[in-house]
Amino acid sequence: MIGILLVSHGKMAEGIKDSVKMIVGETPQFKTLSLIAGQDIADLQQHILTESKQLNEGDGVLIFVDLFGASPYNAAVKCLPEWQKAGIKARIITGMSLPMVITAMINRDASNLDNLTKEAIEAGKDNIYDAVNVVENVTQATEDDDY
Repeated sequence: MIGILLVSHGKMAEGIKDSVKMIVGETPQFKTLSLIAGQDIADLQQHILTESKQLNEGDGVLIFVDLFGASPYNAAVKCLPEWQKAGIKARIITGMSLPMVITAMINRDASNLDNLTKEAIEAGKDNIYDAVNVVENVTQATEDDDY
């Protein structure tokens, strides 16, 4: 099973995990880390290394971070050489969202790390809408059907 680690500024990762548990249920190999104000990035990096090693059971670890180029991302990227030395397959996805994480949780047993990464990214893209535009289009289509 592919391990999943969520890393964010503040409690975003914890909130997403709580929502995933509500929708999917309790799941193993699923942890969060939060960057707190004033925390050293080297400290966060060490926590990411420790958690990723615990989550890895041989199929790899998928790490979601909130923002590209920000501290959680930078800390995770700095782990790449250590993962390579340890033989841990790891992927890092930026722009973490609930649809992405749910997709990863549901598909991680039936997919390899590379495919799971692609599936999670697609889920993120596929779940972005302008809701007002969607409602207006549905309303217009319904009105057109009435004639």
